[in-house]
Amino acid sequence: MDGLTAVAYSHARLQNSAHADLSPDLEPELRDPNPSAPHNNLVRAMRVHPVFAYLSASQFRNAVLASRTDDVDAGVVLYQRGETARHFYLLIEGRVNLALFAPSGDAKIIELLGPGKLFGEVGMFSEGGAYPVTAITTTKARVARLSNRDYLNVLRECPDACLRMLGHLADRLGRHVQQIEGSTLECATDRIVRMLCARLPQAIDGPATVWLDESRQDLASYLSMKPETLSRALRSLAERGAICVHGRQIRVPSRVGLLQQLEAPK
Repeated sequence: MDGLTAVAYSHARLQNSAHADLSPDLEPELRDPNPSAPHNNLVRAMRVHPVFAYLSASQFRNAVLASRTDDVDAGVVLYQRGETARHFYLLIEGRVNLALFAPSGDAKIIELLGPGKLFGEVGMFSEGGAYPVTAITTTKARVARLSNRDYLNVLRECPDACLRMLGHLADRLGRHVQQIEGSTLECATDRIVRMLCARLPQAIDGPATVWLDESRQDLASYLSMKPETLSRALRSLAERGAICVHGRQIRVPSRVGLLQQLEAPK
């Protein structure tokens, strides 16, 4: 906690709204009685995530009914590094940062998460069962909590679900390796190019628009650079015609043209 108290994140009480937003096209006990419930609700978010894809109908129903959804404000610490991991989380709405904090209060953001992302699941399998990072909401958010113990029982019964979880963890490990490679072996401009390309639609070369939902400070921390370095690199890419910057909106005329910046003289 000493690292957290030095930064402008405040603890807030979770506003519980368990099972208040379930899909109307499932069994009666899972239907949302409110027809105006948000489209991006718990059941739909779980259905499209590969970790839940191979659950049987009864396993899926039990997972939904045993979960808990919380509506939380920005700046809420969902869990801290070193806490016993009893739950993992599915982000339904809003944004969450996974971060490490120094005793001085300085933070290194490990992941920037948006809707549909799963997090906190690593503690389910780690020795000692502790969370390796701190999770903090950066906007108002709706978050589903699922029991580690219950899901481990599902994995013991369903080899396909177990393989999907392993694949999910392997993908996350691969992203972290790429992040380490970028922060240690690439210049700031190249890191930004790869980040923007990863957020572009896959099916087209361009033009396309990328929205930066994060603050400049959070994005800079994630990319292991200072905010002023981020601003200079974006300005440099814009001067070369690779992007057009309008506040949080980044317009990319061509993915190929953007990727060519990786080979440009630095």
